[in-house]
Formats: sequence, structure tokens, C-alpha cells
Amino acid sequence: MSFSVTELSNILKLASASPTEAKALIKLLAVDVSKLLGDGKYLLETPTKNLTAFSEKPLQNGSKYWVELSTKPHETLIISKFLQQPKILQELQNLSLKFDTKELHELLSGNKTIESFKTTLLDHLSTAVSKDDFTQVSNLLLSLMQNTITIPLLFGHSFGVFQMKKRYNKTTKKSQLDFYAALLKLGPISGTIMFIEDEIFIDLDVAFITTKLFLEANLKDIRYKITLHVRENIDALYQFQTNSLLDINA
Repeated sequence: MSFSVTELSNILKLASASPTEAKALIKLLAVDVSKLLGDGKYLLETPTKNLTAFSEKPLQNGSKYWVELSTKPHETLIISKFLQQPKILQELQNLSLKFDTKELHELLSGNKTIESFKTTLLDHLSTAVSKDDFTQVSNLLLSLMQNTITIPLLFGHSFGVFQMKKRYNKTTKKSQLDFYAALLKLGPISGTIMFIEDEIFIDLDVAFITTKLFLEANLKDIRYKITLHVRENIDALYQFQTNSLLDINA
């Protein structure tokens, strides 16, 4: 099966847009819940400043979220929608091994993507700078053993995680590529690249209407057929296991 790495890379490159370029995402923020102030108000930490916001539903103190904010002049910000960030995003954020979009493109464009990625992980495992680094690279290898490529991504000062897995679709009787991304600026995205009657279709699910509108505006020139949906539950293709034995020869 062949697929368009370029189109996949274009989607991910949108996450590296500067705040000025990404005006459509101004109300979608990645935040840390720093403190409960009472009466539904919370102190939220962002990379650039602290905010006070109100939420009708409780947030967990110390947890990381994506939040959509709405406001009226001279009033407290209101969290109109929030979603807790997945553990995999937090677990890999301090990993010393990260890929930029160019390196991701080169990796996916190669003839032996899995073999090349496994070699990179094993090389990094042998020179891991800490116990946590060793553990997380081992988790990347475990993911690979389950036929899922998990890649830590770095976009300037922004971080994300990308996963992809090839599987057979019994309905179309053809292989397809499933992918997942957790991106600080766009939230979680899942999708599928399929061949149907010799045409390529890209189906995307996003968690926030803001993200959907932003992608629609920026992917209008993609040459393949793309459909976008807002979906509540978007899960990673592979979740890391806390206590697992690693067999690097598998």
C-alpha cells in the first residue's frame, strides 16, 4: 500500500504555526490547572501567562487540559469545553529523542520505515541519558512490537505525539493507514487514509470545533478528499504499559 506522506506532513505542520498565524486557535489552549480558587474558578497556567477561568464542571488540580475559552467584556473567562490531555503526551514530553516534521517526513518516505525507526530507537536506548529516558524509549519499542509507530514530535517550542498503524479493512478488502496525533495547539486528532476505487480519502476526527474550522481553512488546497468530524472520544492507537517486559529481539 502506498499513501501520501506529504498530505500527512501538511496536517502536522499546521501545529507549528505561530500564534499570529494561528488566530483561529486563539481560544484553544493547553493549560495546567494550578489551583482551585473556589466557586468554580481555577488558576490556569499557560506557557506565556496565568489565567483565571470559570468551569461549570470540576477540573482536577495539577492535571493538564486542552480548553476552549469564551468571554464577555470585563468578565471572567469561561471554559466552554475542556479535555484532559492523554498520559502519553506527558510521558514523552521530556524524552531526549524527538523528531521534527522534516525528520518525520524523511522517516515515513523511506522504503523500510519500521526497520529504520527500530534501529534509531535501539541506538538511542544504548545511550539513554537517564532511567526515565530508557523507560520511554523502551515503550516506543513496545509500541513498535504491536505494529504501531509512536513518534515524539517537536514543533519549535511546541510538542506532540504521532502514531500510525497499517491494518486490513474487511469492508473495502484493502489495507488502510490509521493515525493519531496529540498536539498542544490542535488537541487530539485521529484519522484514516484509505484507497477506495483508486482514489485516496483522508478521514479526520478532531475534538474541538475550533480545530475543525482551522483545518478546513488550511487544508482546502489538499488534492485528496478530506472529511472532518468533531468527535468526543479520541484515543491513542497504542497506550503505554506501566509494567511490561521488553524483548528487543521480537
